[in-house]
Amino acid sequence: MKKALVILVLLAAAVYVASWFWAGDQVDAAAARPWPDGLGTLASVPDRYPPQHENDAARRLTKFAGPVAEDDAVTTYVRQEIARGELAIAEPPPITNVSAIRELLLREPVVWERDLAQQHGGLLGKVAMHLTLMRALVASALGHARQNDAAAWDDLHAAWNLTKSLHGHPHIILRAVAMSMTRAINAVAWKMPLPVPAWFAEVQDRDLVRALIETLQFENWRTRKEQMFPLKPFAERIERERILAGELARMTECAFNRVTEPADRNDPNGRIDIGWQRAFRYRVEREATANALRVRAGQPIEEGSHCSDGRWSFDGKTLRFAKPIALPERRDTSMPLTLHVRE
Repeated sequence: MKKALVILVLLAAAVYVASWFWAGDQVDAAAARPWPDGLGTLASVPDRYPPQHENDAARRLTKFAGPVAEDDAVTTYVRQEIARGELAIAEPPPITNVSAIRELLLREPVVWERDLAQQHGGLLGKVAMHLTLMRALVASALGHARQNDAAAWDDLHAAWNLTKSLHGHPHIILRAVAMSMTRAINAVAWKMPLPVPAWFAEVQDRDLVRALIETLQFENWRTRKEQMFPLKPFAERIERERILAGELARMTECAFNRVTEPADRNDPNGRIDIGWQRAFRYRVEREATANALRVRAGQPIEEGSHCSDGRWSFDGKTLRFAKPIALPERRDTSMPLTLHVRE
């Protein structure tokens, strides 16, 4: 009898405690509130990313990429050229022939398998390949630009088309890789031969902040889908991150200093990491490239900036943003915001 009574008391206590945390209605209400920038509710997320199958171009690209091994010399060269604010281009190291890869990427769109239910979208094994091919193509572009060969833009265009093949995948690791590729392409474009091709406007128009907000929403959708029990902490997280997304969408500064280390998952700022700082910095990196290309074409720069924390100046030789925006990375190889455009 005592044992049964104890069990009943424990069950009653468990029900009482669970009632404090169980929040099916609250989770549903939080999920039904629309996110900023027209992203809609969590329920709308899968509609933006319907299932798709890998196409033949993707399979052939994977085959062509096989012989292109990761090369430390090429990686170092690309990083050095990105971080060097000089128009002169150093001689590249030996680069694997990427002509077949370039022609494929210029001729056909690459479509990867897309299944939101898979961890990392099922493309984690393709991450290293994307970065290796991007660096090889960028190094090839720099080599051609060093010779004032307009074929340099074809290399960059191929790298961009490779990057775009990841744009329809909201998983965080894939967004981070696409961000790295986008920033690298933009960072060397100001050294390419003139004139600037029309396709490069796509790189300049890419907003990495918006892409990360989409991923933040996707992560909440995926967590809700996988959770067996709707609990109050999750309802609070959805609402907290939806509000945070609105704040991020409204921010106009390009120097972003809201990182909290170590991350506290109960603090909205704890969800902000180096990826957001890179995304906000890219807004001023785009302007650096656009203004450098204007100077080289004999056009006046745009002194105003979309970044509310700075403006551009040009003294006849050197292009400068009002302040440096360094990233708190062990090795910051970002594009500099002071560019020596003329001798």
